[in-house]
Amino acid sequence: TNNIYELSLSVVPFLSLSSSNRSFNFSSFFEMYSKLYPNRSKPTQSFLEWFIGFTEGDGSFIVTNRRSLQFVITQSSVDVQVLYYILKNLGFGKVILQSKSNKIHRFIVQDISHIFLICLIFNGNMVFFTRNSRFLTFLSVYNDLALRLKLEIINPILDTLLPTLQDHWIAGFTDAEGCFTLSLLSNSIGYRLRFILSQKWEVNKSVLLHISYLFGLGTVSPHSAPNNWEFIVNGVKNTSHILPYFDTYTLFSKKKESYYLWKQLRIQLINGDHLNSDSRLEMVKLAKCINKS
Repeated sequence: TNNIYELSLSVVPFLSLSSSNRSFNFSSFFEMYSKLYPNRSKPTQSFLEWFIGFTEGDGSFIVTNRRSLQFVITQSSVDVQVLYYILKNLGFGKVILQSKSNKIHRFIVQDISHIFLICLIFNGNMVFFTRNSRFLTFLSVYNDLALRLKLEIINPILDTLLPTLQDHWIAGFTDAEGCFTLSLLSNSIGYRLRFILSQKWEVNKSVLLHISYLFGLGTVSPHSAPNNWEFIVNGVKNTSHILPYFDTYTLFSKKKESYYLWKQLRIQLINGDHLNSDSRLEMVKLAKCINKS
């Protein structure tokens, strides 16, 4: 177990220079899923690409003190529908209320046969270096359990891969960690229209730089919080370059509603509605609804 974990950590500093040019590959998962559920439709390639991006933002690979395994995605209860979307597509796991007072739900997988499927999905298909290291630790514990229980083990794939504008990973990660914003002051004609992706740890910065390269614009800079980085696309002209991607690769959380409202207000900016005092006041109200459920 420790050997896999130590090796994954040792290669992390070099991954920014050697991330694989492989694309997402779910052949092992599809084969095993069909064996376990021959009469059930398999999750689609597009869903799984989105699912990995979303998990790399909001998911957790948990090893308990007793070395049992849990795969968990936590969401505000106002966006619980996205957890049921995941449940419906995977066909396993469960959605539970974690905290009624704090309005938090979780999608959780604990059954060892389903943990096996989760490991097949993520093995060799992760993007962020720190997330992949945590997954490899999780996978090594699964393999220990599999040996003891005489189940099938999984050979770990240590390297990460990079997303493209022809897959759903960025949409999934945006559903988890993205933000569409418009700032308008009621007493000024100025505004700030932005799209933002955030991620922690400098070792992951190269992924944000890669996304900037894919779109051909944007900046990657430190956030005010320590060890946090942001990819930012700013302005009406620049944000036009991200629209084709998000119009093609659908969001599935409440961010989808935010994106549509943000696009609507962007058109109003182009039309000059922000220059009229009455329409600007209405735009200020709508802008406050972006990213609010």
